[in-house]
Amino acid sequence: MRWWRRLHDAQWYVRWLVKGAAVGITLLLVTFPYPHLLVRNMQRWRNPNALIEPAAPRLQPMVRELRDQLTPSLPPRRTLRKVERYVCERITYAWDWDTWGVADYLPTVDEVLDAGHEDCDGRAVIAASLLRALGYKADLVSDFAHVWVRTDKGELMSPGKRKSIVASDRRGAQIRWKTLSNLPRAMAYGVSPFPLWRELIVLTVVWLALLRPGIGRAYAAVGALLLIEGLLKLRLGGHDWRHPILWLQLVGAMEMVAAFVLLSAAGRRAASQPSSGPPVPEA
Repeated sequence: MRWWRRLHDAQWYVRWLVKGAAVGITLLLVTFPYPHLLVRNMQRWRNPNALIEPAAPRLQPMVRELRDQLTPSLPPRRTLRKVERYVCERITYAWDWDTWGVADYLPTVDEVLDAGHEDCDGRAVIAASLLRALGYKADLVSDFAHVWVRTDKGELMSPGKRKSIVASDRRGAQIRWKTLSNLPRAMAYGVSPFPLWRELIVLTVVWLALLRPGIGRAYAAVGALLLIEGLLKLRLGGHDWRHPILWLQLVGAMEMVAAFVLLSAAGRRAASQPSSGPPVPEA
């Protein structure tokens, strides 16, 4: 392919700009094939509490049903557990790519009720709305991997250990920068349940971006194998967001780095040889 060779004859920054753009566009299309949902999601995460709607008309039957089940003498902690159980029974769990076709989406009350199923953030929006309708002060909280509800009487919807994003009506989403260490764990968890076929598309484009003319088939095959093994270990190690297998995730990440180093070194070796010379011996 002449265009492929011309690309690799260009300056290194042009080459990597083109390849980086290809990987970035692929990643965007795989994770957010509907760009308008990405824009909407980013806007909503600026102030997640704006999605809490205790007076939403379609929520009122649920509010009345809950009030009938609650008694004035019921302790607040038991009320929170009852609301949590109620939401989990009526809003079945489903990943965002199954519901919306994208990697992440923060829905409104009506969107959750229309779908009838949602993941942690949609359930948290419903739970917070119900609690406010019952007179509780409820806010949305996230550790980057999970979203739950914080109230003045406790937390519910499977609260995490560290709060990375805390929402308030007045100030919107506040990021606690000291908890950025949660981000790698959250990203590893995001890799685990995401559809494997989508990840393989991104991985294939990354692999192609690391190749260059003259790389031996053996190097290309070993690089592909390391990338796939690394991805599978990341998925397995991050399957449980509460108790990730850190050593397995580390091994997976190291294998992917090793693939990058191997293919980069093989590419430099191939580029250093005259174009008219014999092919690079395969290792």
